[in-house]
Amino acid sequence: MPDLPKLSIFEKMRGIFTPVKNVRRQVLTEVARMIVEGHPPSYIETIPYNIISKDTPTYRESVFRERAIVRERARLAFGLDLKEFGAHGPIIDDVTPAMTDKKFLSRPIVNVIKAGCERCETDSFWVTNNCRKCMAHPCSIVCPVEAVTIGEKAAIIDQEKCIRCGRCAQACPYNAIVHRERPCAQACGVNAISSDENGFAEIDYEKCVSCGLCIVSCPFGAIGEKSEIVQIIYTLRGEKPVYVEIAPSFVGQFGPLVKPSMIIAALKQIGFAGVVEVAYGADVDTLILSRELADLVSKKTKDKRRYIGTSCCPAWVLAAITNFPKQAINISESFTPMVEAARKIKKMDPEARVVFLGPCIAKKNECFTPEVAELVDFVMTFEELGALFQAFSIDPSEMNVEEEISDASEVGRAYAVAGGVADAILAQTKEILGKEIDIPFTSADTLADCMMMLKNIQNSKISPRPLLVEGMACPYGCIGGPGTLSPLHRAKRKVETFSKRAKVKLPSQHLKE
Repeated sequence: MPDLPKLSIFEKMRGIFTPVKNVRRQVLTEVARMIVEGHPPSYIETIPYNIISKDTPTYRESVFRERAIVRERARLAFGLDLKEFGAHGPIIDDVTPAMTDKKFLSRPIVNVIKAGCERCETDSFWVTNNCRKCMAHPCSIVCPVEAVTIGEKAAIIDQEKCIRCGRCAQACPYNAIVHRERPCAQACGVNAISSDENGFAEIDYEKCVSCGLCIVSCPFGAIGEKSEIVQIIYTLRGEKPVYVEIAPSFVGQFGPLVKPSMIIAALKQIGFAGVVEVAYGADVDTLILSRELADLVSKKTKDKRRYIGTSCCPAWVLAAITNFPKQAINISESFTPMVEAARKIKKMDPEARVVFLGPCIAKKNECFTPEVAELVDFVMTFEELGALFQAFSIDPSEMNVEEEISDASEVGRAYAVAGGVADAILAQTKEILGKEIDIPFTSADTLADCMMMLKNIQNSKISPRPLLVEGMACPYGCIGGPGTLSPLHRAKRKVETFSKRAKVKLPSQHLKE
């Protein structure tokens, strides 16, 4: 029997429709329907009962706890702060201010719903019932602090003595010792998640970069993010035209039968006046970074940067600034593709309201930057768009196919997959230099790997020294973002296919220098 591939924490639940995802999407859909159908603010009190309709519990020990969790998720779906543990009050006290077409979102974006947290064990090694109390007992022999002893029925680990070195687990011939780590903390690449005094997960917002990967890694659905779908619906009802800029990872997110043109048509049926590819913004950024890299390679630049770091992922940039400030000065100061695409929309129609649609929760945090806030009004994930489709009774697979969107180059569309950003910049740089040249580069996806990459660069452990460094917060790149719907490998194939259908390969072939 062939060995099964070892899955990372990011892959274990991706592509599996779990009860956690079901409840998340039900809440978003119920909230969206409430606004679309014109229900009064008091209607929100019915949402926990619409979703948890049975009198007997399905997921927890009681329906009361299940409804309490849904209640908090409904608050987040409106963009509201949580109200938990003694702060409970009628939801309708706060809902009305959120029913607006104005910017309502406030920090923090990512929140622990403590009513849903199971207070998982953090970073510890435990003996399972696989233990056979073997005669060799290498687990106790290799332990450097004598934390492992052999009990009456199995090995025993003294958690007070244990230093979490993992040698016992490595030595056990029965794989009877397992490493237990809180999934949300394991997914956090910047060590922003710990436990409070009661054992509940707690986020350190000085470290958190709002990547949102803890949200999709928690098997209890105890972490959620604030949404702007309510404000987006009200904006669509307004007098000003509303444009949506759509991230290149959108292809394949709504099933294998839904073509990109069908998603565009469905967005227009919801009420969006127009659709622009964020990959256009990627092309703009590619030209900016390629010129910077070309100057660095040619030694024409007078700045002190040792390499050019990519700037398209806001979570990676913030993590670098927070953890490696001396390295972060090498990151390009260019704005993200989201911003450059929004600029295009504003040039087309200065009165336009702009909604970014993509896989990314960190974009919501990025929009608190004043320069970005002037261009991008709201951020919506693919998961949130799925809720809007249901609320508006729109099935993308039934859309009449319109003309294909064509705003970007092949390499710009490929930004969505890890490594694609570096590939685009390298190809364009060689075009600028007018010659084929070997430019050393390195890249990493997931924040943990990005932080290790910066550490290795800082300690001169990467040879040759890279002149281009790509960082992506999510596994596999943007296609692994927390707001996605498609399995990672399928999403990668779809993006690659869609990229090849672009009319030009490089940004310089359709944009002015």
